[in-house]
Formats: sequence, C-alpha cells, structure tokens
Amino acid sequence: MKPSQRMHGLVQHINAVAQQLGLDMLTVKKEYIFRTWVTISAPLTYAVFGVYWGFLEARRHWLEGIKSSIMLGGLVSGSAKLLTILLRHTPIRDLLHFFIKICEDYEQRGVDFIHALNFGIDRVYKIQRIIFVGYSITFLIMLLMPLVLLFYKGIRITVMPYEIPGLSIDSNIGYGLTYLQHTIPEVVGGIGFYLGDMLVLLALNQIQTFADIFQLKATALNDALEHKEHSRYVCNVGEYKDFNIQALLMDLINWHQLFVDYCELVEKIYDNLIAAQVFAASVSIVICLCVNLNEFDLISAIFFLVSAYSMSVYCIVGTQIEFAYDQVYQTVSCLSWHELSCEQRKLYMLMLQRAQNMKIIVLLGITPLSLGTALQASELDFCFGNLLAKNNI
Repeated sequence: MKPSQRMHGLVQHINAVAQQLGLDMLTVKKEYIFRTWVTISAPLTYAVFGVYWGFLEARRHWLEGIKSSIMLGGLVSGSAKLLTILLRHTPIRDLLHFFIKICEDYEQRGVDFIHALNFGIDRVYKIQRIIFVGYSITFLIMLLMPLVLLFYKGIRITVMPYEIPGLSIDSNIGYGLTYLQHTIPEVVGGIGFYLGDMLVLLALNQIQTFADIFQLKATALNDALEHKEHSRYVCNVGEYKDFNIQALLMDLINWHQLFVDYCELVEKIYDNLIAAQVFAASVSIVICLCVNLNEFDLISAIFFLVSAYSMSVYCIVGTQIEFAYDQVYQTVSCLSWHELSCEQRKLYMLMLQRAQNMKIIVLLGITPLSLGTALQASELDFCFGNLLAKNNI
C-alpha cells in the first residue's frame, strides 16, 4: 500500500479505539455520549473509593495504606491522558490529518521518500504491537487472576486495591458486585492507556520521519553543490550553471522550519501528558517495590511491570528523538556550504543556528525525556523503596 493509505489506516485504528471510549478524535465538534461519561467516571470512582479506602487502611497499618495506593500513579497518568484528549481535541485532530497530508504529498516525490515514509510507519507499528501486547497481557492477568484464585483456592482478592463501603467481599453478592465495579475502571483504563500512548508515540515518531526527509532534501542539495564544483573544471570562462541550487536551498530551509515548528507544537500539546506518564510511573515503581520487598503482593507485582515498561517505552522514544535532532544537525553541518553564494550562506547560517539550538523535550523543566532519565529514576526508585522496606517507615 501507499504510505498515505497505511497512515490513514493507522489513524482510523486509533480513532476506532477512541470511539470505544466515546472519544471520536476525527470529529470537528466533541460530543459527550454515554460512553464518554463512563470513561470520565472511571478515574473519578477510583479517586473517591481508592483514597477513602487507603485512608482507612493507613490508620490500621502503614503498609496496608501503601498497598491501597499502588495504582495512584495509574490514576494520575490516566487522568492526564483523558484531560489532554478532551481539552486539546482540535490540535490533536489537526495533527492526525497533517500526518496523512504529508504522506500524500511526499509519496509522489520518488522512491526514496516513499521508503522514508514507510520506514517511519513501520516504527510506529512496531511500537503499537509492543504496547498492545504489553497492556493486553498485564490487564488480562489483573482481571482473571482474582477469578482463578477464587475458583481453585477459594482466596478472594480484588482487582483494584480497594473495597466498596457497604459491600463485603466475604459474601458472594458483595464480591460479585465489587468485581463488576472494578472491571469498569480496569477496562477503561487499559483502553485509555493504549489510546493515549498511541497518540503520543505516533506524534513523537514523526519527528524521526521528518528528520529522514530532511536528510533526503539535504542530499539533493549537496549533489547539486558538488555538480557546481565539478562544473568549474569543464565549463568555459564566463559560463554559469545554476543547478537549481536556490530552489533546493529554500526547500530545505522551509522543511527545517516546519520540522522545528512541529517539534515545538508536539511538546506544547503533549508536554503535561508525557511528564505525568513518566513521573507517575516512577512513583508507582517506588510503591510497588516497597510493598513487594516487605511481602509479595500479586496485584502490585503486575502493576510494577506495567509502570516500568510504560516508562521505558517513553524514555526510549525520547532518546531516539535526541538522535533525530543530532541527525539534522550533522546533516546541516555536512553541507558543501562553501559553494553557496554570499546571500545563500546567510540563509544557511540561520538554519545552522536553529539546528544547534533545538529545544529538547524536558519533563516539567527538570530533566530531559531520555533513556538516561529512566535509568536514573529506576535507581532512585529501588534505593528509596528498599529504604522504606528496611526501616519500616
């Protein structure tokens, strides 16, 4: 298929997932239907019941209170994703249409551009498979494990780390109603996590695709400059050949400006979501470690894997974006600028200056989104969780 068709299919898949939650991403005007209100109620019910139950458990023992708050990070990141989708619906919709338009325009410019577009779409599909399989397995285990333990060992544990006041899980009716109530935020949360991650990671991965397109444009300009250099040895005195250098240079500068504007737009739309995702995952890792270092808890162990894996995916993509910025800078630096005219060199210097000062994605203005940040956060999480467990704070 053409890259535009593949991108259109990917956007339609994301929108189909959003529609399951009552969040149509491609509509011009947001509509709040029944499924939308169910989605909004999911984090609210967890916030009300979870905080209330955590307060009661903390009065009994500090470890029980921490157990009740193991999914607090999920509540924060899920709420951030929901609020971002609701409040920034229009710019997100425009981005999705923009991706399709770029593919439609550049698939007509030759095989090299088609290959670059397809390579970028392949990256998105690989990430899509990773997060889909990861969320599907972990959330299914969290839903099915209480039933398995109930039927085979008679042990009653809840899906979410709280109980509903007035419903005792020791009775069959109470446990059944509690399980059904827990299933709603669990399913909504799983689909919502997948939707939010796909929107963010699709936008972030386009930065790498745009960097590849920039390199192709720069190669075309560099070839023209080399032809200009070689032509001096074969041309007659006074003969001049333009080689379309001015048009190629302006095309490259315009694309670099689009690249810079796009990076700033993505950070503006998703900055709070990305920061909430990474920091909430880090807090969840600390809590789950603290609980499991004292005694093994199945739900917290599973949620530990979810948090660690989601934080790693974001930070790995952030590192790849830094590589894309370096790729653009090296491409600009390696141009045969000495073959440009005086006026063209002034334009080139402006582009080089912008490439040297690219604004990286910074989490709450504190630390960059990169794999190094994930490693530092993991080290601090383990040390802090181990400290709490050993000292029984």
